[in-house]
Amino acid sequence: MLAPVTVLVGFGLVTNVADVVPHHDMGPTCRAAVNLVAGGGEGRTVEGCLAGEEKAHKELEKDRPKIPSTERSQCISTMAKGGAPSYVELVACLEMMRDSRAHREEERSNNVGSRIEVVRAGRL
Repeated sequence: MLAPVTVLVGFGLVTNVADVVPHHDMGPTCRAAVNLVAGGGEGRTVEGCLAGEEKAHKELEKDRPKIPSTERSQCISTMAKGGAPSYVELVACLEMMRDSRAHREEERSNNVGSRIEVVRAGRL
């Protein structure tokens, strides 16, 4: 019974994030997270979790136009499989996607530069 709920929550994220970042009730997510780590999560509170989620939501709203839609879609669909929504996890996924893209672009640039040097060396 949990799987259909997860799919519906994820679908809501997928359909809305393209235009605006949806505002979900993060109470259940934060309560579950705090309860999950109750034994080893000293100092972790629902209020602190909610504050972190709200900060991440604002960051997503601010940065949304700069995030490639393919990366947004991939992270959202990955999160939809993971259960309750979390803006913090979405931001972390998008940051990893951004860093991976930057790394690929840097490698591509270095490879092109190396080829140019080889061609120049051959001509000289």
